[in-house]
Amino acid sequence: MISFFRRWLTSPPALILLALVLVAFAVTGVGDPFGGGKVAAGSLARIGDRTLTEADLTKAFDRAMQQARAQNPQVSQVEVARQGGVATVADQLIGSTALEALARQAGLVASDRAVGAEIAAIPAFQTAGAFDERVYRERLAQNRISDRELRDDIAGNLLRRQLVTPLSTALAMPQGMAAAYAHILTDAHVGGVVLIPTGGTSPASEAEIAAFYARNKARFTLPERRGFRWAEIDKAALAAAVKVSDAEIAAAYAKDPAKYGAAPTRVLEQVVVPDEAQAKTIAAAAAKEGFAAAAQRVAGFGAADIAVGSRDQAAFAKETSAEVAAAAFALPAGGVSAPIRTDFGWHVVRVASIGGAGKSLAAARPAIDAELRKLAVTKAVSDLVARIEDGVESGKSFADLARENGLAIKVQSPVSEAGASGSGPADPALAPVAAKAFRHEPADGPAVEELKDGGADRLIVIETAQVLASAPAPLAEIRGIVAGAAAREKALLAGKRIADTIVATVAKGGDFAAAVARAGLPKPQPARARRIDIAQMPNAPDVLKAFVSVPAKTVRAIPTPAGWLLLHVASVTPDATGTAEIVEGVRRDVASVLPEEFGQALARAAERDLKTTRSAKLVADVTARLSGQDTTR
Repeated sequence: MISFFRRWLTSPPALILLALVLVAFAVTGVGDPFGGGKVAAGSLARIGDRTLTEADLTKAFDRAMQQARAQNPQVSQVEVARQGGVATVADQLIGSTALEALARQAGLVASDRAVGAEIAAIPAFQTAGAFDERVYRERLAQNRISDRELRDDIAGNLLRRQLVTPLSTALAMPQGMAAAYAHILTDAHVGGVVLIPTGGTSPASEAEIAAFYARNKARFTLPERRGFRWAEIDKAALAAAVKVSDAEIAAAYAKDPAKYGAAPTRVLEQVVVPDEAQAKTIAAAAAKEGFAAAAQRVAGFGAADIAVGSRDQAAFAKETSAEVAAAAFALPAGGVSAPIRTDFGWHVVRVASIGGAGKSLAAARPAIDAELRKLAVTKAVSDLVARIEDGVESGKSFADLARENGLAIKVQSPVSEAGASGSGPADPALAPVAAKAFRHEPADGPAVEELKDGGADRLIVIETAQVLASAPAPLAEIRGIVAGAAAREKALLAGKRIADTIVATVAKGGDFAAAVARAGLPKPQPARARRIDIAQMPNAPDVLKAFVSVPAKTVRAIPTPAGWLLLHVASVTPDATGTAEIVEGVRRDVASVLPEEFGQALARAAERDLKTTRSAKLVADVTARLSGQDTTR
C-alpha cells in the first residue's frame, strides 16, 4: 500500500491539484540526511527563514490521503502512516520548500499572471474547455483549499520548475554506462538449486515451546476484550401488542378527511384580477362566450393560466380563502361564481367538472389503521426506552430492567471490538453489538444503543460487565498453535545450520555439489536465467528473481515454507543477444527518470545549503498518532 501511496504522490493529478507536496521530482524517501538539528517545539523543519509546522505536515498528509482515496477508496490512513507515509510527505514537503527557497535566492519569480494561467489550464476547473470561476470555487471547497493556498503552492511549483527543468533537460546516460547496465540484464546466471526440507526434525519439547512463547509473546497478544450482557428490544413484539380501535380510526378520518382521500373534489378553473369591474365583466361574458374565451378577451389569460386542476375544498381554501372555496364547492358542474375579493384580488371561479365523492370510512380504513399502528409502535418503543433509561437513572439493575420490561438477556464472554473471541475469527454478526460495549465502562450501567444493520434499525440494551486489557493469550489456551510454530522454527534452525555449512564450504572454494551430497541432500537441480527474461515474465517466481542477484561462485540461502532453498551460481556468462537494442532501451528508460533523480539530489543539496534542520521526533509523533499507536493521548 505504501508503494501505491508513494507512486500517487508523484502522479500528475496530485501535482496539479495539490501542489503542496508536489512536483515530479519531489523528494521521496530521502530520510533525514542532516541528523538531529534543533528546531522549535511543534515545528517540523527550519529551512532558511521558513518554518514548517506540525499543522503544515498534517494538512499536507490529509490532502494527500484525500486524493489517494479518490484513486483507491481502500487506502487506509492507519496503514499508510504505519508504512512510512508521514515521513514520505514530510520529506517531500521539506524538499519542495528548500527548492522553492533556492529558486527565490537565485532571483527567479512566479508572476500572478503566470499563476493565473496555470490555474486556468487545469481541466478540473474548466467547463466546456474554458475556465469556470464557479467550478473553481467548488473544487477548492471540496478539497478544503483556499484560493491563496493554491496560488502560493502553484507559484512555488513554477519556481521549482524554472530551477530544475533547464538543468535536467539535457541529462542523458553515457553509452558506456548503458552498455555495462545492459550486460547486467543479459548476462546468464548458471548454477543449481537445492531444497533443505523442514521435515525430519523432532517435535518441539515443552521447554522449547515455553521458550518460543516467551520470545514471541507479541505474536500471541490479544487485543482488549470485553464481556457484556445485552438484550434486543423486540419491535415486532411491540407491534403485535398494538391495538387500534374503531373509534380512533373514525376520529382520524373525521379530523382530516382530505388526508385519506375522503373529501369530495372538483376540477376547477379560476381568474384573479385586480379590478372588480373587470371580474364582473368576465363572469357575465362567461355565460355567452365561455369562461376561457372571456378570460382571454378581457384579461389576456390563456388556458394554462386559468387551469387549477383537481382540488378538495380544504386544499383550495389554503390556496385562496375559505369564502372562495365555499363558493366554488356550492356550484354545479359548469357553474361560474360571482366575483369574490381576497388579499390577492378579485376571484372568479368555474367548476369544470365534479370529481370523486371521496373515500368512505370503510375504504379509507386500511390506510388509517396502518398509519395509526405505525405511530403507536413508535410511541411504544419510545415509552419503553424512556422507562429503561429512567430505571437506569434510579439505579435499577439490568436483571430488574429486563424482568420489568420483558427483555431476554444474552450473556457474552469477552470478545474484541470486532467480535473475535480469543485467537479465533471475528463474528460479523456480533461485531456491531461488541462495538457498542467498547463505548461504555462497567461503572456506566445499562444503556440503550441503536444498531444499524443495512436498512434496518435495531435497539438493544447493553451493559459492559468485564474488561480484559490487551495481553498475550495464556499458553495453556493456545498451546497447539505455539507448539506448531515452535516446531517450524526448530526445523528451520536445523535446516539453517546445514545451509550455513554448505554456504561456508563454497565460500572457501569447495564444490557445491559435493557439499550438498555430504549433507545427505538430493542432487542440485540445474538452473540458468537472465535478468531481462525474468523482467519480461508476467508473474516471475521469486526464486528466479533471487537467483539472478547471486554473485558468481557463491551460494545464497533463502527461507521458504517448505524449507531452506540454496541458490548456487557457478558462473555468470556474457550473452550479447540483442545487446544493441537493449542498450538503447536502457538509455531511454534511464533518461525518463534522471530528471526526478536530479531533482531529488538538488533538493537534498538545497536543504544542506540552507542549513535545514528537521524534527525526527515530530514526524515520529505524528506517525504514531495517525497510525493509532499513540498511547499518550
